[in-house]
Amino acid sequence: MIRAVLFDLDETLIDKTATVFTFLPLQYQRFRLGEHGVEEQHYIAEFLQLEKAGLVRKRDLYPRLAETFSLPSELAEALFHDFETVYPGMAVPMSGAKQTISALKQSGVLVGVVSNGEGNVQRPKIAAAGLNEGLDLVVISGDIGLRKPAREIFELAAGRLDLPVDNCLFVGDNPEADILGAENAGIHAVYFGPKNAWPASLPSPRYRIELLPHLIALVRDLNAPTET
Repeated sequence: MIRAVLFDLDETLIDKTATVFTFLPLQYQRFRLGEHGVEEQHYIAEFLQLEKAGLVRKRDLYPRLAETFSLPSELAEALFHDFETVYPGMAVPMSGAKQTISALKQSGVLVGVVSNGEGNVQRPKIAAAGLNEGLDLVVISGDIGLRKPAREIFELAAGRLDLPVDNCLFVGDNPEADILGAENAGIHAVYFGPKNAWPASLPSPRYRIELLPHLIALVRDLNAPTET
């Protein structure tokens, strides 16, 4: 019986790509980076490339970005501060996110978020995307010193809802941090994969959806009485 659905945040409930492509051109303009010889599209492309290379923490990313374009270190710090304060408030919800949360709540299922990141960034993003109202739980790695895929962060989330792990379903876009992490904790997992192919080196996910509203029928099916 699925009594709670837990979601990853970035690229699951929040369309991180859309948010970044809204934020970066405005940051480029605010700081007049063109006057430093930086082309806008190059700036955006380099930011995304550094993220892809593993620099997820923006405190680490912006100094590297500044180094790429020979920008002064004080400008890197200002860009990072701008990201911390402005970016969260521009968060764009993933298509169908609000509809899906609302439908799950109406069916009596608890809904939560388990996200890697810093609380002072992730929580404002949840609020800006208009997702706060439907959530029973928010667990952010930076608040507790645990990160996905550690099984303990999933167990902690289930425990805060006072549920056994096998009554929980986790939905996320990262094969290792989200899907394998949840499954290692004994939680059912659903791969949300509209943008990325599942890695051929990993066992295929048991459940996969391309649109968030598809989750509603999946949960209903999982909770349907089994024939005897």
